[in-house]
Amino acid sequence: MLRLDRLRDQFAFGFGSTPRIVEQSLEIEQNLSAGMTPGLYRIARVTLSVDGDGEDVDPQQFSVTFPPTVIFQIRSAIEIPASPETIAKRAEAIIFRRSLLARKPHIVSPLEESDEGLRFLVRVFGVGCLIHQSQQLEGFSIFPLGVGLSHRDMWEIVNGFLESDGSEPLPFIETTEQSFQASTPIFVISYEQVVADNVDAAFKYCAQHAQRVFSILGIDRGQKPRAFAYVVAQYDTNRWWHEFVFPGYRGNFAVDFNPVETGNLIERLLPRLETSPFSRLIVATYADATAEPEYGFAVLRFWSVMELVAEHSIPGGKPVHHPDGSPILKANGKAETTNSKHGRVYEYILAGGTYEMFGNYVEEGVQKTLYIGGSTSTSAQSATEAIALWDMVRAVYAVRNSIAHEGQFDIAKAQAGDEYERLAVRLMTGAQGVTPLEYIKWQARRAIWREV
Repeated sequence: MLRLDRLRDQFAFGFGSTPRIVEQSLEIEQNLSAGMTPGLYRIARVTLSVDGDGEDVDPQQFSVTFPPTVIFQIRSAIEIPASPETIAKRAEAIIFRRSLLARKPHIVSPLEESDEGLRFLVRVFGVGCLIHQSQQLEGFSIFPLGVGLSHRDMWEIVNGFLESDGSEPLPFIETTEQSFQASTPIFVISYEQVVADNVDAAFKYCAQHAQRVFSILGIDRGQKPRAFAYVVAQYDTNRWWHEFVFPGYRGNFAVDFNPVETGNLIERLLPRLETSPFSRLIVATYADATAEPEYGFAVLRFWSVMELVAEHSIPGGKPVHHPDGSPILKANGKAETTNSKHGRVYEYILAGGTYEMFGNYVEEGVQKTLYIGGSTSTSAQSATEAIALWDMVRAVYAVRNSIAHEGQFDIAKAQAGDEYERLAVRLMTGAQGVTPLEYIKWQARRAIWREV
């Protein structure tokens, strides 16, 4: 039994019972819970299990799906029963409101009203999540496509290599194809009304929105789905756009100077990962960080690498100093120590000896340089701008804290924050050539090589 609700029919009740055979019909009588919410309901499906008539006959099952127009009322004892005509009108009103909610516009900033800007229809195709039936939500819908990806291209690639190697090609096995399709279920998220200044804004908004939906779909399902195609159409025109997302490689394609470096790397690291759970942890955390497309989440993950290795090797309670040996003090005049997370990560970076970073940028036609490290070094004195190592670590930590506590680094809020938050904003939005993400990623990579 399903209840007609605001956006979709909600599961309300399910039960099993032995029916009575009355002439050519099956009758089922069921007492409903007194706590059921009054409203309109319908029977979605009935499954009949028929026992075999003897030892040689297997039990059988038959499924009967009821049309969505068969609707009835559940009411409280004091309510007057509604007539079939009234029930039909109420159901029509619910369906009409649903259609309005389904097409509720997504208004993309900086627009504020639905009659501003251009209107787009956006479809995001995803793979890797089994959805049994359509899901109607406010402003968008999710539709299972009932098919999966084919492995035929991969089969052809494998056979191409086998044939070049003089080996026998593999047969195309239909059961393998069916298993592959079943393991790669496909669905589409449809945004019926997206109001934006231009197609790029509409695309970016829906891509980000879909990623959040994918994160939710990944909870308790064993894997997180991903997008593989986007289709955008502009209303009242013949204009449309599409993009296919190729499998995941977001690094650079420059080959290693040493052609066997990949093999050397695996040979060097694999024994360590096989024997050290801690090494597996930090390498996996770093790999997750490099694959993270969202800026703030990536900062959080790279910081986690640094926090793990610092906790592992830097003792607590130790005062921290600038590279020139001068003490670092809190606002109250007391010494900063490695008892804090940022203090411990700072000490780890300083102890590693490789913490200086340079950036080059052009401002108003003038070439400028940025230096991060010891504020009294000769490099700091010759740079256009110098940022102390402690300040840089604290700026990264400010981004990390905002992500960990609020889920985002709010630029407007941070501009009114402390000096480290303001520094993070300036580095993220300015042209200095070094950002908090770049710095912490560089340090995390060095930590991986140092520890593993």
